[in-house]
Amino acid sequence: MQSIDNTGLTSLKRACAILWWIGREDPTVGISTGEICKIIESTGHPKQNVSRLANQLSKAKKMATRVPGQNAWRLHPNGRKKLDAIYEPIVDVPKKPIQTNSVLPKNLFSGTRGYIEKTVFQINASYDSGLFDCCAVMCRRLLETLIIELYESVDRQADIKASDNNFLMFADLLSILEQNQSFNLSRNGLQGLRDFKKLGDLSAHNRRFNARREDVDRIRDGIRVASEELLHLAKLI
Repeated sequence: MQSIDNTGLTSLKRACAILWWIGREDPTVGISTGEICKIIESTGHPKQNVSRLANQLSKAKKMATRVPGQNAWRLHPNGRKKLDAIYEPIVDVPKKPIQTNSVLPKNLFSGTRGYIEKTVFQINASYDSGLFDCCAVMCRRLLETLIIELYESVDRQADIKASDNNFLMFADLLSILEQNQSFNLSRNGLQGLRDFKKLGDLSAHNRRFNARREDVDRIRDGIRVASEELLHLAKLI
């Protein structure tokens, strides 16, 4: 942020730069005019006029917009696109990978839980980038999460917790799920979980093993089947 501030900005442009910075990960995030002024002042600039800056932001309709239902501002999509081109080279922000369906279809998980959607995004992005151990570890995280969601949906989370009240790891979660007949997970769903366990254990724990594309490809369909069944059983879709 300091490198942006050193580019000789007006108060309005400095405010838009702040909105760009805080919305890098989530463009829907906004902050109030007062908070913007405090950030500007904290970097050594003189006291800001909150009302004047709010008026300037309201007139800069192609750059900033109010967050619905909040006393806050965020960048307009056109404004963000414009500032991406200006500021990303300055602060060396890595390009966000394009969302794909390379391992799991993102639409299957849309509207479930934000953390589940982000995990699926990382699974596909790591596969696309050739980071297959990362992909396998994130698949492990997804399946652990979905099993936990399933047990929480029927208020039986105590069944999958250790004595320290933390959730069990994937191998133990799978073992308990296999013994539980009440959820009626299909043979293909269970087999998908079992097949993945081998790869997940190797990628997470074997220091001499590096997963390859064909390793993920081999168990991809099983993960897809197991994930969809767990989503249905947990009433997430």
